[in-house]
Amino acid sequence: MRNQVTRRPQNLIESFFNDDVFSNFTYGKDIDIYRKDNAFVVEADIPGFDKEDISLDFKGDILTISAERNEEVEDTSKKNYYYRSRQVKRFNRQIRFSDVNAHEINASYDNGVLKITLPIIHQETADTRKIEVK
Repeated sequence: MRNQVTRRPQNLIESFFNDDVFSNFTYGKDIDIYRKDNAFVVEADIPGFDKEDISLDFKGDILTISAERNEEVEDTSKKNYYYRSRQVKRFNRQIRFSDVNAHEINASYDNGVLKITLPIIHQETADTRKIEVK
């Protein structure tokens, strides 16, 4: 009986962290995309990374944002972990844009917020006229 009482809190903790909700969690999914002046702006919350961990690629019309951080694995025998999930952090997101000047894209990373500015290509606007349907 006493063994069951002492095991229950540990079993509750283990069952809580083994829940499927945590296995499907997407890290750092908060992204805002808006237009400011003549550019699209992407702001992504991806805290816990260094700027060296972040990779940005623009190919065709797709912006790929990815980040990966591998924390050094220490000797776990020195600590009595109930749950450990802080070893690898990953983030990956692809966003489609059209009419972007890929050569002028710039990005900054400050306090866990990645800000990407994608200048819009200015296309000459043609004269408008009403077209008669025959």
